[in-house]
Amino acid sequence: MAYTFLPETCFLVILSVSVVLANLPVPKNVRVISINMGVILEWDRPNTSLGNLTYTAEYRSSDDAGFSTVCRNQTERRCDFTQGIHPFGIYVFQVRAERRGETSRWAKTKEFLPDQETVIGGPTVRLVSREGNLEMDIQDPVMKVKDLIEIYSTVGYNIRYWKEGEEDKATVMNDRQQNSLVLIQLEALSRYCVQVQVFIGEFEKTGEFSQATCETTTTDGRVQAWLIALILVVSFVVVSVALPLLFLVVWYFYKGLKILYPTATLPDHLKRYLMEPPHQYIFMAMQNSSQQEEQYQEVSIISESPLVEEGPLCSHSDNGMTEDGEVLPQNEKE
Repeated sequence: MAYTFLPETCFLVILSVSVVLANLPVPKNVRVISINMGVILEWDRPNTSLGNLTYTAEYRSSDDAGFSTVCRNQTERRCDFTQGIHPFGIYVFQVRAERRGETSRWAKTKEFLPDQETVIGGPTVRLVSREGNLEMDIQDPVMKVKDLIEIYSTVGYNIRYWKEGEEDKATVMNDRQQNSLVLIQLEALSRYCVQVQVFIGEFEKTGEFSQATCETTTTDGRVQAWLIALILVVSFVVVSVALPLLFLVVWYFYKGLKILYPTATLPDHLKRYLMEPPHQYIFMAMQNSSQQEEQYQEVSIISESPLVEEGPLCSHSDNGMTEDGEVLPQNEKE
């Protein structure tokens, strides 16, 4: 049997081989990263030395006939699908490489169920020490789509706590339905640490543990008697010292104000005298005047005594006096 090869047939075979050989390698290690209902598709660069590669990523739900493109012709090797995802859907993702009009085959993922496969992050834990116990308040992690209690019908918590430095002796409480608990029978004045993770019973699914939160316990919630007495004594001493000092400060301040701003006022004539300019010319005239010679006369004073009967009477003229008892001037005696 003879076969005839036409030139056109050879050309088509060669062209087909060229197109196949020109296909780019597919992206590697395609994976879905989902935390708290956020959905991100990531992949690695294909095995090729070619540069300037771009990527297109798509998804399809079980209810859709075809794929929907979310990321197109981008160089980043990740794509965020969170906005188009429903917690109870079933999804398939695919991505391909592109370069100058050439494309690789699609690299697909297996079916992804967000409510079952998403990773639930650790909740927020708050501890308060009261009456020797630790009161614990648990706040659910924030989900990207809806609230945690809206997605799962039953939400429990696995709790582990330990005395600081003794983590290997941690106490574990599983599937607690309350988000407010009290840890009892703890050592007084000791520091305890707590971690909590979400537990979804319907899927036997556990989330990530929260960061360790630590708090120091009190002594059965009551202050020691010696501490109360110490506080009272210190308060009494402080008050006893502070009050007298405060009184002295106020007193001296008041006295200073009285000195600086006296309430008594000067009489009006003194005010006028002080306000008038000093009459210095009077004192200068007194200092510059010559000393005048004082005029004086010598005067003798003789006390009057009783007369002696036997003795002769003394003449008044001899003693510088007139018969009427007047004192004669000095020039007349001479």
